[in-house]
Amino acid sequence: MNVFRFELRRAWVSAAVWTLVLLALLGGLIAGALPTFLGSRAAVEAMLSNFPPAFAAAFGVQLDNLFSFGGFYAFGFFYYSLFGAIMTAAIGLDLFSREKREKCMDFLLTKPRARGRLFFEKLLAAMTMLLVSNALFIAVSLALYRANAPEPHMMGRALLAAAALLFTEIVIFSVAVFAAVFAKKVRSVSGAATAIGFGGFLLSALQSLLEEEKLRYVTPFKYFDVSKMFFEGKFDTPYVVTAVVLTAALMLAAYLRYTRADIPAL
Repeated sequence: MNVFRFELRRAWVSAAVWTLVLLALLGGLIAGALPTFLGSRAAVEAMLSNFPPAFAAAFGVQLDNLFSFGGFYAFGFFYYSLFGAIMTAAIGLDLFSREKREKCMDFLLTKPRARGRLFFEKLLAAMTMLLVSNALFIAVSLALYRANAPEPHMMGRALLAAAALLFTEIVIFSVAVFAAVFAKKVRSVSGAATAIGFGGFLLSALQSLLEEEKLRYVTPFKYFDVSKMFFEGKFDTPYVVTAVVLTAALMLAAYLRYTRADIPAL
């Protein structure tokens, strides 16, 4: 039994649907809304001035750079991250909790195959889906950037800004795998994935609302600041390091648990 191929066959349709949703949202905002948005700047500013500043901050609206491709893309990234996080969490929870949900852990883990190999085959299947999904997202983002951003184009910055979704998804994936391995039961993958996605979304909104930098260390959606990448050409190093350390710690803990835990009695 090839676990890698099996997991790909089981999960690729769901990943493909979520990817299409992400691409539709990206295309709708950039190709559909951005030209109209920029052409009606005065009316949009007048409308946004009627909203409380806290409301605008909570939903990722930054008026100082909103009327540019980079600023508008960063505003949309607030929502791309939500959909990407739900997709990623669903993949991680599904792959690493399936045996618990279907009550076949004793069958799978007693086969002549090391648990570590099972873990890494599942991990490889998940990363394959995430990389394919994000390759499409990055390609469409760069095409939209080239078509809508003023010259000169800074493709390197645009590439890293678009790749921020992949980096964010990897952090969320580690959270989902950790939860799947350590939870006694995962009754609903979709429910748990939605909870993880909206949890990250609400933390991001809360951090924007309070403008508390320390809170950003527990806000995965804010580890990779797309606006900063577009306008300054870099991410914030402390938060990138936090993302790397958190991801490594969660994945190591999940690996140790998966490979050493006793098989529960059924």
